[in-house]
Amino acid sequence: MAVSTGFVLGVLTMCFIIGEVELCSCFYSHPQEHYCVADFVAVVRVKSQGKGDSGITAYHIKVKKEFKMTEKARHALSQGLIWTSSHEAACGVTLHPTRYLIAGRIRGEKPFVSLCHFVQEWPKLSSKQKKGFRKLYQQGCRCRVRMPSFVKNHREPFCTWETFRGKTDCQGLYSLCVPTAHARVSNGTEECSWVSTAQYRRCMKERKYEREIEP
Repeated sequence: MAVSTGFVLGVLTMCFIIGEVELCSCFYSHPQEHYCVADFVAVVRVKSQGKGDSGITAYHIKVKKEFKMTEKARHALSQGLIWTSSHEAACGVTLHPTRYLIAGRIRGEKPFVSLCHFVQEWPKLSSKQKKGFRKLYQQGCRCRVRMPSFVKNHREPFCTWETFRGKTDCQGLYSLCVPTAHARVSNGTEECSWVSTAQYRRCMKERKYEREIEP
């Protein structure tokens, strides 16, 4: 199954072992969260599928652009391979010969990607997401992006991700969460807020209208 926006799932995972197969379950995460926790963020061109090994599959890739990279990740990716589980039930992804934006992790000595990471065809990202991965998301890594059900008693500075449900995810497609200049709450921690852009404001206006006319 190709990875689409609807199937890009979060970083936090819960895996249950049944025999030798891990069952996949992930929390949905904002693209900025994926960027901030990733070992590598890059545009890669998938060339072909390689051989599998003990339940994992390799893909031959070429890194086209680096946006974030640890030295360990750079060395691992220099081998020209990226790995994923061979089983979709264990969060494995199917990649095709095209360009992807991948925000992944290093597992052992291998660059690894799964449904719990951000994997999306590069041409399908919004212009704001592309700019975010290039240079903007890093500005917000002191902030966390949290769904409404996870913000209670949250001590770190955060933005509430209110648009993750519905037809259009305005905050996921067109905004990022950054520290608010000179603003601090009573306990001395920073405040964070969504960056307002023309696309974001237009999207939120359309979203509000759609919700008002819902039966």
